[in-house]
Amino acid sequence: MSWLRRMFAESEGRAAPFYGLATGVGVATPLAVGTLTGHAADSVPAGLGAFYVAFAGPRGPYGARARSMLVAVAVVTVFTWFGGLLAGRPVLATLLVPVVAAAGAALPWPGPTAALCTLVAAVRPPTSPVFVNGVLETAGGLWVSVLLLAPWIVDRLRPLRGTLAEAVRAVADAVEAPTEEWGERRKAAYDALRQAHSTCALYGRPGDAERNRPGLFVDALDRVMGEIVASHSLLAALDREAPPPDEWHGEWRAAMAAFAGWLRGLAEAVETGRTPPSRPAAELDRFVRASEQVRLERVESRHDVIGAALVLQVRRSVERITGAVEDATGIAARGLEAGFDLPFPGGRPWRIQLPSGSPGLRHAARVGVAIVVAMALQNGLRLPYGYWLPITVMFCLRDSYGGTVERTVKRVGGATVGATGAAVALAVAPGQATLMILVFAGAAIGFALQPVNHAWWITFATPLTMLLIDFTRPLTWQAAGWRIALTVGGAVVALAAARALWPTGALRTAPERLTRLLHAHAELARTVAELFEGRTDAPIDDRLREAASAAREVEETAVRLAQEPAPPAEPLRGLREATAIARRLRDYAATLAALVRESPVCAGPIPVILRRVADHLDAEADTGSLDLGDLLGELDEYLSRLCRRRRAELAGGARIDAVTVLREALIEVAGARHAVRALAEDARRLAEEGRALMV
Repeated sequence: MSWLRRMFAESEGRAAPFYGLATGVGVATPLAVGTLTGHAADSVPAGLGAFYVAFAGPRGPYGARARSMLVAVAVVTVFTWFGGLLAGRPVLATLLVPVVAAAGAALPWPGPTAALCTLVAAVRPPTSPVFVNGVLETAGGLWVSVLLLAPWIVDRLRPLRGTLAEAVRAVADAVEAPTEEWGERRKAAYDALRQAHSTCALYGRPGDAERNRPGLFVDALDRVMGEIVASHSLLAALDREAPPPDEWHGEWRAAMAAFAGWLRGLAEAVETGRTPPSRPAAELDRFVRASEQVRLERVESRHDVIGAALVLQVRRSVERITGAVEDATGIAARGLEAGFDLPFPGGRPWRIQLPSGSPGLRHAARVGVAIVVAMALQNGLRLPYGYWLPITVMFCLRDSYGGTVERTVKRVGGATVGATGAAVALAVAPGQATLMILVFAGAAIGFALQPVNHAWWITFATPLTMLLIDFTRPLTWQAAGWRIALTVGGAVVALAAARALWPTGALRTAPERLTRLLHAHAELARTVAELFEGRTDAPIDDRLREAASAAREVEETAVRLAQEPAPPAEPLRGLREATAIARRLRDYAATLAALVRESPVCAGPIPVILRRVADHLDAEADTGSLDLGDLLGELDEYLSRLCRRRRAELAGGARIDAVTVLREALIEVAGARHAVRALAEDARRLAEEGRALMV
């Protein structure tokens, strides 16, 4: 029972009640019409078509959903016809269905839907001619598509608003994250922002930039996250150089909590269309006053110009966060207008790359071989309801051993609970009415809970699929027992295939991805150097995105490697360490970019240091340790000269708050020194880890 509780309590996302209700109506309506008109058997293909299209999982804005549903309807029609031609030809079906399944595992379309349509059409007793079955499934797919797209007419921006609101909430969580949770929440915020950018890109962009308000809104959130990252780095430098009083730290935390509350109110306004909240002036103004007081005290009493400069940088960072959130609030107040998310707006064609030996190609081959074995067992042993064996293999087998184990556990548990529950319901109240209620409930609840937990989805989808395939044959205790047994058998075949058939492939991709990681972070360091040299149009945001993308690829390799049957400990540790170091390096680069954007002045040897760091990361061979002792010493001496000159300037009668070139240079270099040193150290460690893993 504790195992079952853990399996069903795991949460993977939010429920989708409308999606479930619309799918339930879409699947059950053809069955009800067929039963009432005396054509129950002929109505089954229409119900299956609705199920297949909903199962394809349309997501995102309505235009993207419409596009994916139209493709799904075409796939369902073609492969239902293809599977129908294989009906009554078990040997041919055993050879060809695995080919379709392997292609679906390797390609974004046709995907698993094609294999499921082909398999069910090949093994289900035909109720109509092959062509008619395909037409009926097309009609069912179009019917459920209409239901799922109905809100497009009245609220086309709802998916966009929901995605933007999730991004704002993720940024709010990162803003007030405690130190021990900062890394995790920061990653979640950047993932949410990346999803928001992708969603905005799916909407058309008519007219000028003002009409692309969702994109401008996400850009403002990007600036918020960049400044939050810079604030954390500046605080670390301040605590290291000259720790401020605890009261000042308390005011900073209060300001962050105020920002988080402001952002959460903004998220609710974006989602509901209400008026956005106003700026929490009290907490922010109090932090500005406290910072100014600490800064003045340090200059006047201790002549601590470095500590004063860092306090001022933190204050400026908070002010820039305020400005970015105010920009986002202003955009939301004017209305998040966007173009129509049309089903076929153009865009880039699909490019499918499957180099020999790649994990995708290996998984496709694994799926094909496993389904051949399952179908051979089904036909050779003449198992009742034998098609349940390859269906289970198809949906248990993932592209990693760990993923297969997790999916298998949930499928066996969910199928046992679901099949037993359906058998009990039919035993208590047999008849067509009970069958249709079970179909409707299974579709409505199963599809609503599909994003939440795969175990819940399987619990309701198992009896739903059973009843749909054999709608005219009641689900008896014997049938439920056979299907549970075949689910267990299919799970065993899937586990054996994942364990024995080409289980290791992730590590082969590591050298290429690590090379890209080092190169992307080298280009990032060069771009930051260009900013310090006065090139204000240097594409720092593009370089940050490219570096983050390269790091995600390495992180994905580590995740896949960890799911292998016996993951090698040292390469796995190295990949995880490399992604963690790269994340810190990007944080320091973003901090430096924020500092130099504020007031670009002469930065001494900082550009030279950054270019040497970039050359070290880009070196194809191991060039030894990164030696920056001379340049870092020069940076310290340059900062000392700025301090002496600043003290002399103040002693000569300059006001503390007067903006001078010397004051701005000191502020920039004092804030940058810690970030430059930390970036150089992380670059050295990243190069060592990367090249050690590529050997």
